[in-house]
Amino acid sequence: MCEMPTPDVTVSLVSFNTRDLLRAALQAVEASRGVSCEVFVVDNGSADGSADMVQAEFPAARLIRNPDNRGFAAANNLAIRRAAGRYVLLLNPDTEVSPDAIRTLADYLDRHPDTGICGPRIVFPDGTFQSCGYRFPTVWSEIRQSKNVNRLVKALVGPETFPADWPEARDVDWVDGACLMIRREVIDRIGPLDEQYFLYAEELDWCFNARKAGWRVAAVPAAGIVHHQGKSSAQVSDRSLEYFMDTRLRYYRKNRGLAVALFVSAVYGAGCLKQWRSEPRKSRVKLRAVSRWWAGLFGRAR
Repeated sequence: MCEMPTPDVTVSLVSFNTRDLLRAALQAVEASRGVSCEVFVVDNGSADGSADMVQAEFPAARLIRNPDNRGFAAANNLAIRRAAGRYVLLLNPDTEVSPDAIRTLADYLDRHPDTGICGPRIVFPDGTFQSCGYRFPTVWSEIRQSKNVNRLVKALVGPETFPADWPEARDVDWVDGACLMIRREVIDRIGPLDEQYFLYAEELDWCFNARKAGWRVAAVPAAGIVHHQGKSSAQVSDRSLEYFMDTRLRYYRKNRGLAVALFVSAVYGAGCLKQWRSEPRKSRVKLRAVSRWWAGLFGRAR
């Protein structure tokens, strides 16, 4: 049972209109074995009664109510600043951890003091593989995503994800923020999540800066979770796509430099134009995101 009073792990869930999934996520956390936890739920102005459900059904959880949607990074930071655990676990409300997942991740960090961040093997509800660690995105990996690139280029660049059948824990570049465990010492060193990212790329940026500071990042397939991917973002799908494009460009601008960010924005723009006939709405949304990023380049992006 995940319980207080001296937590090993602070679990932070940010909710936005996912009441029933959030309930299942919290029930799974409550069923965790072999680790002591404190649980924060930061509600981003949900209109579906999520916050009231937490207050009524999970009185041990520490509920923070935001009057509006503050985004993933800013909301998690509210919990991080209050965290008492040695480790902090970011957990999406549309996930369900296996009973031993949180303990397995904490045990891995206990045994590997040079590892600052770790994440589990993530599967879809039907059991098919979703992710277990990623390589950092590059200009070449962005080009690889284009539907117009031939198979040779795809083979030379390789995928961003690691294979599904890798049995052992391994070093990776970054892990999915749907379930990410980080040491308190790493947060103290590199700071909380960067709030310029409203949605997406926050964990990518965190892992990049952790590795830059000398910490390892690991994927631990022995820890398993189910992820009902995109249930919050699906409620505002066009805006979510815009956020994805914007935050990727912000990531490149911050961590790879202006020239790389500009080149990637050109890759995005060219891809949209090529796909205009087959996917006009999606292409229009992507182009709008790129144009807004350009317009705010010297004002908003840091």
